[in-house]
Amino acid sequence: MPEPFQSHGVQAVPQALRRLRHDLMAWVLGAGVDEARAQDIVLASYEALANVADHAYDGAGSGVVDLDAAVHPDRIEVVITDHGRWRMPVPDPRPVSVRGRGLLLLRASADRADITSGDEGTVVTLAWDRLRAS
Repeated sequence: MPEPFQSHGVQAVPQALRRLRHDLMAWVLGAGVDEARAQDIVLASYEALANVADHAYDGAGSGVVDLDAAVHPDRIEVVITDHGRWRMPVPDPRPVSVRGRGLLLLRASADRADITSGDEGTVVTLAWDRLRAS
């Protein structure tokens, strides 16, 4: 199994998160994941990272995010951790909003998605089964 992927203390700003997304994709493909499944993994992971930038640091400057990914015998797991406090999104006044679908996307793209939030930050754990049921 490949070595775990770890990237800690990444600034939660678009440029750094895009770079992290590309690094994660290279790791996932290097772990032997087929490209369609790799796209699901990176899409859900990037959505969680974008949520950190949008919601975790309450306008007090950019904070940091940690990403850990590992291949286990039965699953691939990505854990994204911020150290901020959840901030309610600003309502979108448009009749059909393009926002507010991030958690749906996470849950639709991963086999399992667990989100825990507290005073120390939010942890998003995403998992994909290594062997899909037929």
